[in-house]
Amino acid sequence: MHQSHCQVERIHTYNMYAKLFILCVLAGVALAREYPAGLHPAVCPNYPYCDTNTFARFTPDGMPIPEWVYNPSILPVAPADPHANAAPKYPANFNAAACPNYPYCW
Repeated sequence: MHQSHCQVERIHTYNMYAKLFILCVLAGVALAREYPAGLHPAVCPNYPYCDTNTFARFTPDGMPIPEWVYNPSILPVAPADPHANAAPKYPANFNAAACPNYPYCW
């Protein structure tokens, strides 16, 4: 049984693409960077040339740590309301049970 010229060309083409695919996979594996445990590639894309403070600003999963975690003094503080816990002042000889919503008694 003799193969035609087209069949031979097709086999050579498939072999060429298979070899090219294997070469690309091997190149990808060889060029892949290996990051140490706890270092996300988004935190330091130029590993091993990273800023020393970079590791402290991110979690191991690559999430940024907010600045207020390290410096709580930058959090906004609501001003204290002087009337927030003020108990109602009843007049002398006034029965508080008679009007629990003093001064709104009617």
